[in-house]
Amino acid sequence: MFKFLLIVTILPAIVFGKTPFRSCRGGGPIPSSVNIEGCTALPCRVVSGIPLIAHGTGIRTTVDTPTAKAHITVRWLGLDVGFRIPDDLADACAVGITGSSCPLNAGQEFDYTLNYSMTLPLTGITAQVEVGLTAADGSLITCIEIDAHIVG
Repeated sequence: MFKFLLIVTILPAIVFGKTPFRSCRGGGPIPSSVNIEGCTALPCRVVSGIPLIAHGTGIRTTVDTPTAKAHITVRWLGLDVGFRIPDDLADACAVGITGSSCPLNAGQEFDYTLNYSMTLPLTGITAQVEVGLTAADGSLITCIEIDAHIVG
């Protein structure tokens, strides 16, 4: 019976390429699914300097907003390592949102793709990576967290 439950739990992630994730520390809405290319189990293997491609689908905003700003926070041992997304990728309306466009209306569903080559200051560690979108008023549109083993 246990083997059957294990197969039923793992098989969808392998077949559909979904990545397990959790809600961010501060909460906030989450997408219906996440697919980080090459990652079907945590911790994801993230190679510093190689593009990280992540697709969040079924994101539903709870607020009206003219803009959406992307953020990435990397924590190691609970401490923010100071990594920030570059300005040219922070405007999620210009880069990343698909299936809709800004302004976003409360209840509107859309998808978001992050395609970014992160050069991280620390390698050989497992860190917590938070990725989210924030509305113009500062409220979270969506936010997820994964564990990532960062290699050079």
